[in-house]
Amino acid sequence: MAITSKATLPKSAKKGPRKSSSLPAETVEYLKAWMMSPEHIAHPYPTEPEKAQIMADTGIELKQLTNWFVNNRKHYWKPRVDA
Repeated sequence: MAITSKATLPKSAKKGPRKSSSLPAETVEYLKAWMMSPEHIAHPYPTEPEKAQIMADTGIELKQLTNWFVNNRKHYWKPRVDA
């Protein structure tokens, strides 16, 4: 009777290749400028028409836009507003 072991793959090998997670610098500049503008700094939550305009201007998808705002309200906007 032969002993067989099940080979387990490392977590990184189980998933397919990952897309680059960073947006182009020009897109990030555009998004930060929008977020920190006087008209949006108090409430950096784009409306649906604003999201459509941002996507048209930058070429990013809705999921990328949503994730960018979630992350950057936490890590970029909040520390500056609370300071």
